[in-house]
Amino acid sequence: MTGAAEFTPVRRSSAATEAMRSIQEMIVDGRLAPGQRLPAERELSEMLGISRPTLRETIRSLVSLNILESRHGSGTYVAALDTATLLEPLQFVLALSGRTVEELFEARLLLEPALAALAASRADAVQVAAMRAALAEPDRIAADVTLHRLVAEAAGNPLLSTMLQTLATLGRASRSLTAARPGVLRRTATEHKAIVDAIDRRDPDAAREAMTSHLTRIAAAARRSVR
Repeated sequence: MTGAAEFTPVRRSSAATEAMRSIQEMIVDGRLAPGQRLPAERELSEMLGISRPTLRETIRSLVSLNILESRHGSGTYVAALDTATLLEPLQFVLALSGRTVEELFEARLLLEPALAALAASRADAVQVAAMRAALAEPDRIAADVTLHRLVAEAAGNPLLSTMLQTLATLGRASRSLTAARPGVLRRTATEHKAIVDAIDRRDPDAAREAMTSHLTRIAAAARRSVR
């Protein structure tokens, strides 16, 4: 439990949206802690400079996102949040906004080569063994998903790993597109092995290059499938 949090009044235009953003920022930077009770409705509406009906709308929205928790007869509390929960709204927005294959792979190419390089620096023997086991998995699409997740986890940065998971739903759709193309799964297996080999050698540059090469080729295959 932290001390009394100082709420900043919000602009009256789009007041509910601004109030939501204000509360989320306070949770992210630690001014509001998981399990902490929010001030009473009247007090909180005055702190934020919004009407009580607007505050109720704000709280309903944050409760629906699992960021706040309403307890009957007790009040409103900050939920026991983890990084994945905080990023769930991002995944929802991405799914609704119809991101293209091009945008998906642009995001993956920015994120995953860096994760592979970090994994080459930080992965332990158990994590590398798990990657080797994924390479042998008979379901190639499942193996693909598993390997990329294991590489991200081995990078040792839970936030970056969770960011990758927000792309997983979109990524599964693109894998279904590319897997049907002749030779894609066979070549993917070879490229996956190159990524794991580089991580096993503790060679960040080679791991980054192998992941970049793999994703660049898969992106091209996905574009052809969409056309």
